[in-house]
Amino acid sequence: MSTDLSTDFKLECVYLIEAVLNDDTTERGTCFSISNNLLVTANHVILNSKEIKIFLSSDNFNDNEYVLGKLVYGNESLDIAIIETIDYQLNNFIELYSTSINIDNQVLSCGYPVEKNHHFSPIKITITNTFEHMGYRDYSFEVSQSHTITNYMGMSGGPILYKGLCIGVLVVQQGTNTLYAISAKDILLNNDIQTLLTEKNIKFQIQDGINYKPPEHPESPFQYCINCNIDHPGIKGIDIGFTFKQWNIKNFTESVYDWIIDYCLTFKEQANFSGKNQRSLFKYARSQYPKDDLDALGDLCLHIAIRESYKTIPIMSKVFDIANKTFSCTHAVLNYDGIELWIGASSVTTNLEDAIKSAVTNIEYIMDIASLRNRLITLISEIDHSWPHQDKLKRLADQSLDLDQRFDKIIIPVFLMHDSVLIKDYDRKQFQSLFNQHIQECRSHLKSQIKNDIIELVDLRVFYFPISDGLALNQALVEELYS
Repeated sequence: MSTDLSTDFKLECVYLIEAVLNDDTTERGTCFSISNNLLVTANHVILNSKEIKIFLSSDNFNDNEYVLGKLVYGNESLDIAIIETIDYQLNNFIELYSTSINIDNQVLSCGYPVEKNHHFSPIKITITNTFEHMGYRDYSFEVSQSHTITNYMGMSGGPILYKGLCIGVLVVQQGTNTLYAISAKDILLNNDIQTLLTEKNIKFQIQDGINYKPPEHPESPFQYCINCNIDHPGIKGIDIGFTFKQWNIKNFTESVYDWIIDYCLTFKEQANFSGKNQRSLFKYARSQYPKDDLDALGDLCLHIAIRESYKTIPIMSKVFDIANKTFSCTHAVLNYDGIELWIGASSVTTNLEDAIKSAVTNIEYIMDIASLRNRLITLISEIDHSWPHQDKLKRLADQSLDLDQRFDKIIIPVFLMHDSVLIKDYDRKQFQSLFNQHIQECRSHLKSQIKNDIIELVDLRVFYFPISDGLALNQALVEELYS
């Protein structure tokens, strides 16, 4: 993601703020303008202040030249405050953008960390988690940290930016590797804030469809014990845990049992099913599952992982195209104002090298133009009329559009399963460090085998799931399904 400092980081809209507290100590933070006289910051920065100073540049702070501000609204629960400048008009501002937040998106932030003295610090970061689905939460989402900053004191109140719009406000650093934020969506859901902004004619955007929730899904068997984004592609390490040093196969098969309907049947097939009850529906779904196909096990696990992690809309599971080649699962994601086409590649083998070789072959086939066109043709019959955002989803199947105009981005989620000594010779004390080593090896193999032009063209989301024995795991699942 190439960036222009002034344009992308909105340098002219982000300022250093200093609050003089009632005991004459000071608290430093970052703020940003949302109009010619209103600014947003973190509430804890200005809490119990008797004077608020806004330094419009690093040089202004160095020269002790500032604009005075006054608090017009503070919310301790959200940790958001709105400041009004006193007798001063600002020339530039950032628009608030109310949208759902999806993990693994790259975003920008900026501010004035104390450790950098009075210097502005732009950072590129990644959304690592979102708490939107939780009813009670202190924060909206979390982001990764930057290697350029150690201590984020002073960054609180800085904007988190996507395409020049503010999607959230940085509010706190937790431990050594996590930053928490309040989303613009949660800010604008507050009636007092929305009333205040409306009364003052403040511009903000609300993304169409942000309240859409993908269909409910069962509980996942997976634990995402490692999220490694230090290099591309990012890799999520998956585990199902151990009990008394025994790998939790039974927990896995019981959980996956509940996913068979979700995986094997499209929403249209589920809606049109004429059976008597849920048990009949399950039996029908089970009959569609190729129980002797290890690749189906990998594809099923991929389906679970992306449904849980990325709020995807499943369109179809594994099918065969007209060339008798296998399509892995196809999902869609409504991300900001665009639509992403998610086309899966999975593999289940006895070793890492073969798992990656198989996945790379699938990736290359996915990116073949004829293959992609065939897949989109197949989608036409699978898009259910009951789904919201029909205009976006039907665009995928609109043959009047050029192929690359039917979606905004292709994401290829890759699910790698292979027999591994990491599980067979489990060592509780060494497990995490050894798992990390396996992930680095996995990334190295992927980068050596995937063509650079493919890596640059698409966004890979890799799930790495070392297992004890693929055949035994599949047999255990089949026994559970027919028990």
